[in-house]
Amino acid sequence: MEIELKDLGEHKVIEVSGEIDLYNVSELKKVLFSVTDGSNPSVVVDMKNVNYMDSSGIGALVAGQKKMKAHNGKFSLLNIHEDVLNILKLATLDKFFKIYEGDDELI
Repeated sequence: MEIELKDLGEHKVIEVSGEIDLYNVSELKKVLFSVTDGSNPSVVVDMKNVNYMDSSGIGALVAGQKKMKAHNGKFSLLNIHEDVLNILKLATLDKFFKIYEGDDELI
């Protein structure tokens, strides 16, 4: 898994590539917790290049969402691969997260 940070307007974007699973989720958690500390009004996780995510990845995203909410910030997901979106739908988490289909929706 690779993670890259960038700014897009008011949004701090976390671009994730590769698989998110139990073996590498700690890296994602570390980045999520560093940007959801209240210093950013909006955090967006771009998952365009993530084609697999297990329950540990879902847990990390839920924790990021809750932490941003505690700081009155916005947390959203972007460009979710269909397989990953299906997992979120099964857990009804597609209603829990704000999900954008493309970068143009952020601006």
